[in-house]
Amino acid sequence: MSRLSAVKPAYWIAGVLLAATIVAPLIVSSYAKAEPRLWGFPFFYWYQLLWVVLSVFTVGIAYKLVMGEERKRRAAQGLGDPDKPAKGAEQ
Repeated sequence: MSRLSAVKPAYWIAGVLLAATIVAPLIVSSYAKAEPRLWGFPFFYWYQLLWVVLSVFTVGIAYKLVMGEERKRRAAQGLGDPDKPAKGAEQ
């Protein structure tokens, strides 16, 4: 079995979400225009601001997916919850 096939679907989904939020704003030719306007703002500006908001949601979803997989992996290995410090590690 290759290492690539061992990657969980949650990691693939998180990667696609993060890649989309990076790649879409880089394709400037798709939104370098003034029309349609939204509340007086040219398309160029409100499209970029829309991606800022969408990025917040996609990063949040990716974080939840990856942390869920991390919790499952740590529980399967008996390592405990990654959000709680280990005993003896508290200061």
